[in-house]
Amino acid sequence: MDLSLSTPHASRLLWLDEVGSTNTHLVVAVNSSDGAEWPDFSVVATDNQVAGKGRLGRDWSAPAGASLAVSVLLRPETPAGRPLPPESLSWMGLLAGLAMARACNSVLPEGKKATIKWPNDVLIGEKKVCGVLSELVVTPQGLALVVGTGVNIALAEVDLPVPTATSLVLEGAQTALDEVLAAYLTEFARITRVFTSAAGNVRSSGLLDQVTELCNTIGKSVRVELPSGESPVGTAIGLSENGSLIVEMSNCAEPLVVSAGDVTHLRVI
Repeated sequence: MDLSLSTPHASRLLWLDEVGSTNTHLVVAVNSSDGAEWPDFSVVATDNQVAGKGRLGRDWSAPAGASLAVSVLLRPETPAGRPLPPESLSWMGLLAGLAMARACNSVLPEGKKATIKWPNDVLIGEKKVCGVLSELVVTPQGLALVVGTGVNIALAEVDLPVPTATSLVLEGAQTALDEVLAAYLTEFARITRVFTSAAGNVRSSGLLDQVTELCNTIGKSVRVELPSGESPVGTAIGLSENGSLIVEMSNCAEPLVVSAGDVTHLRVI
């Protein structure tokens, strides 16, 4: 695999012709005896992930060669060399989504736009092209994050797992995998530098505004499936400083602040 565009944007890049899960491979690697050889912004990637997982343990799979699975290791520190505040780490999934949405937009034709769906998807229109899964990892070198993304590059319509999915090729992009990977790594590296330079403060870094601007969920009528089993309906009006979704409820004076849950965009009839 020619990764000449992508390689300069990772501190270490391992391409695997086939792997069960890039996230799992990277987690095992950083906890092995040579874990110190995996510095911040190390990357594991493949176009043939055979046992990928999304949020809540859901299966994620695609035909070999038709998608890109990439996991990035982050060892985030403030400019003073201290760990970022733990509450700021919840933003990494949304920031990866921001980076991937911008990467997709760099190859999509005019009239098509990738956006973020809270909390962990990238959409083109209302169809999913990418999912994000972040995992907190305790390593011998300290706390780290593994941020995995899976993006549908060249899936044909017959290969789509659900009718609400799509691929870059189906949306009119003519692009090579290395081009998408390089664009994503470039954006994600820039975003994480801005984030850590601001000690994880999304407001002062400007990243709260940037994610909000590209978040397709905000302004939508939504149904939220909460871990408790409840499914309230309301209007998404913004993001909190810890990345939670703020939902305005018609039957409640105070908005609902959702830190975990699945969101469905509802059609307004």
